[in-house]
Amino acid sequence: MKLHKYYTLFLLIIGLSLSQYTVAQDINYIHLVEKKLTSKAFHGRGYVNNGDAKAAAFISKEMKKMGLASYTPDYYQHYSFGMNTFPSRVNVTLDDKKLIPGKDFIVHPSAKSINKTYELIWLDDTITLLQSIYKSIDTNDLQNKMLVVPEAVKNAYKNGIPGVQALVQRVNGSMWWHASGGKKQSDNLILKINDKLLSHDNKTLTINLETKFVEKHETSNVVGFVKGCIQPDSFFVFVAHYDHLGQMGKKTMFPGASDNASGTATVLDLAHYYKNNPKKAYYTMVFILVSGEEVGLMGSTYFANNPLFPLGATKFVINLDMVGTGSEGLSIVNGFQYPRAADVFDSLNKEKHYFADIRRGGESCNSDHCPFYQKGVPSVFLFTRGAENHEYHTITDTPDKLPFTAYKQLFGILTDFVEKLQYEPSYRDK
Repeated sequence: MKLHKYYTLFLLIIGLSLSQYTVAQDINYIHLVEKKLTSKAFHGRGYVNNGDAKAAAFISKEMKKMGLASYTPDYYQHYSFGMNTFPSRVNVTLDDKKLIPGKDFIVHPSAKSINKTYELIWLDDTITLLQSIYKSIDTNDLQNKMLVVPEAVKNAYKNGIPGVQALVQRVNGSMWWHASGGKKQSDNLILKINDKLLSHDNKTLTINLETKFVEKHETSNVVGFVKGCIQPDSFFVFVAHYDHLGQMGKKTMFPGASDNASGTATVLDLAHYYKNNPKKAYYTMVFILVSGEEVGLMGSTYFANNPLFPLGATKFVINLDMVGTGSEGLSIVNGFQYPRAADVFDSLNKEKHYFADIRRGGESCNSDHCPFYQKGVPSVFLFTRGAENHEYHTITDTPDKLPFTAYKQLFGILTDFVEKLQYEPSYRDK
């Protein structure tokens, strides 16, 4: 009995010791958060059925459960913007064949409600330039007609064609949707349709579309922090956007597992780590989950213009977006702008063999690091690379397709970078 008691005590002590040594990343928690955020209950974390607000409430509850400190009641930073939404009918019929939203076709986010049948006018496949289009057709003769253009006509879907009020661009591959064009409505109707479904035999396209422009869409950034134990008046920021594209009609949802449930889950996991390891929080560690990224960096811009702590005292900002792969390596956007910081990532990688490759990128405003960077705060954007997942803005960006191949490595290099930063005077000197 005595031997058994001592043996049990020994195992308990060893177990406690190992628990202190084990890397604190929690892959099970990552998957839990990702599945929650991509579930139907959150409506794609967009602007139909207040999907983004429901995601924000979940994130706020997670921060409260962790015991993070907050600058505001319930961790919210409220703001608003105007947004076009697709809450109901999104029906397209090609002759007598009904197409599936998100799979077969995409509607431009600025579209107005409409119920109309168009005669299809086909542009020759060899034409790609605007001046050639105007030589080929008379735009004054397109009333009640829809111009069908090949994929090679650059930006036809994104920007339209001046003088053409209704057009469809043929596209090979997945249907990618974007929300950034939805901050206002347009009189022009623009579609993308899978090229495999189209032929010159098609004569008409009927669209029955109901949209609603919300003048003041109420939304929130969600912010928590762990007070620093050495330099509490200096700040280190992890940021990610939790919003996604939402819904295009009642049944078509864009889940946004890679973009950006992956980054959201990672920031929450990092928050958990620093809350449970306060001695690792050399600076005040701030965890910002922003909305409105898909509309045009709305949340991060609002925060940078209305900071809850002094941006001038911010040591560094790391933005995490699309971090669920990693077999091919890690990329650092703004890496050339902050070579000393990028060198630290490189040296950590050489020492611990986290990634097969770390690639530096140049200056870019393609994600939520940008508004901080524009304020003079050292800021980079990290994303992982890998052939295991290429989903982007599709209805198939689902959690079962996102393996988090190198999540342990990502977590390790992030926490190691924070630790190394305590020995650096500043990264503000590029």
